[in-house]
Amino acid sequence: MQVNENAIWTSVCGDLEVTMSSATFSYWIRPCFIKGITEIDAERVIVEVASPSAFHLQQIDSRYYGQIKQALEKQLVKRVELALVVGQRESAVISRQLSVDSQKEGGLFEEKKVEPVETKGLFSRYTFGSFVVGGSNNLAYAAAKAVVEYPGIRHNPLFIWGGVGVGKTHLMQAVGHALVAKGIRKVTCITSEQFTNDLINSLRSRTVDAFKKKYREVGALLVDDVQFFAGKESTQEEFFHTFNQLYMNGVQIVMTSDRKPQEINKLEERLVSRFLGGLTVDIGLPDYEMRVGILRQKATEVHANVSGEIINLIAGSVMTNARELEGVFVRIINEAGLSERAINQALVEKIVGVKMERENKRLRPIQLISLVAKYYDFKNKDLLGKSRKAALVEARHVAIYLLRDDLGLQLTKIGELMGGRDHTTIMHAEEKIRGEFETSLPVREKIMKLRQEMYL
Repeated sequence: MQVNENAIWTSVCGDLEVTMSSATFSYWIRPCFIKGITEIDAERVIVEVASPSAFHLQQIDSRYYGQIKQALEKQLVKRVELALVVGQRESAVISRQLSVDSQKEGGLFEEKKVEPVETKGLFSRYTFGSFVVGGSNNLAYAAAKAVVEYPGIRHNPLFIWGGVGVGKTHLMQAVGHALVAKGIRKVTCITSEQFTNDLINSLRSRTVDAFKKKYREVGALLVDDVQFFAGKESTQEEFFHTFNQLYMNGVQIVMTSDRKPQEINKLEERLVSRFLGGLTVDIGLPDYEMRVGILRQKATEVHANVSGEIINLIAGSVMTNARELEGVFVRIINEAGLSERAINQALVEKIVGVKMERENKRLRPIQLISLVAKYYDFKNKDLLGKSRKAALVEARHVAIYLLRDDLGLQLTKIGELMGGRDHTTIMHAEEKIRGEFETSLPVREKIMKLRQEMYL
């Protein structure tokens, strides 16, 4: 997408400056800049807005996220997925990269030694071609594709987080395969446990220099499950220095975790700051359309003849992560093979435990209200009461939104469940949260976590 990022940000600043005090604008907005714009499709783009520090980013996120997003959408005339990052201007990164490359080459015209392509830890099935894209992962997918287009410059590091089995490792490895195809040499994919074990072994055998060479002379480093670095002080120390050297050399780094960097307990602040310096994206549980796509792809992979009706039944009945969904599908296929039966409704009912006409598994309304109350550390009676405390109002509105959006209840029914409130109050609450889901990252994350718990 060819746009003048500086001109767009200047226009955004012009819009924001008239809506806030001069001191607020100068301190919080003026230091920011657009680090990059990536097109998702004809109607949506990812816009990375960079802040000078992790603290600055957190304040922008909590106070001005919605205003910046709306101003960007006004200028771009597109839906914007706003990503806040810590970073410096790209020109500085490119200058540093050129300087490092010049030093490595020992001169502009020195002939470079051609090294063989070397990869470690990549599995052939985890490619972009086999990755099913949907509403819960399209932002992460677009970011990963941008990494391949601009390795070491755009989205470095890329930090992908989400629950178990949602496709984090698959997407990270797909980046690795694409970088290899692009000509990047020595693409290394490891788990945090492997990095830790290698460090321990190098200390025992007194081969630390070899360990450093192994991880600091790579073309790209992909690290899975970095949450397991938590509490390991020596490992964090070594990874910090490895990260710094790779970043200074313009080497692409991609990491995955089951939570955001700032939510990993016992992870050093300096590592959290480094991880937030790139782009952090999340992957949620697959929606119905994605589950259908995953099952169709799996059926093709294993050469199984399964009707669309059966695939729709399984997708509508197994509301879990992709890994478990594939596991259920494989069990059904194996059962059909052992009993020499066709894959039909009766067999699916036996394995999955549902009827074709049964509705998608969902909580009862009172269970959903209890889940939201527990998540926000309230009691059911608090949500149904009249208190107007800010945290309680948010919890109440989120419960209303989920009752309407996920369970499909009528406004009047929700009003009855929520302490006898009238339908206009319910409508206002739903619209408010729906708007915040689009503009506020904290609210969006809370709702995604609640939805994950709803279908466990």
